[in-house]
Amino acid sequence: MKVAELGLDSLIREHEMNNDYFFAQDQAGSLQRVHVVRHSSEHESEGDAAKRAAYALDDGRPLRRIDSDTFQILDTGALVTLVRD
Repeated sequence: MKVAELGLDSLIREHEMNNDYFFAQDQAGSLQRVHVVRHSSEHESEGDAAKRAAYALDDGRPLRRIDSDTFQILDTGALVTLVRD
């Protein structure tokens, strides 16, 4: 699925409704939904929880954050890049 096929406005609206995921684009131009999986306790501050955040695709494959815009799919090594609003 390509960004142009979905319409950026609908993606932005969907993202604003749920902050537990965002979209990233792979090298072929396909959009991937990236879920933010937080492992925090009730005694942990928000800053600490953000540091411990983990990321996964819709199909459950884990991601490793490379930098602020780039993530690596662990099982394939492929990179996806954050789609900004």
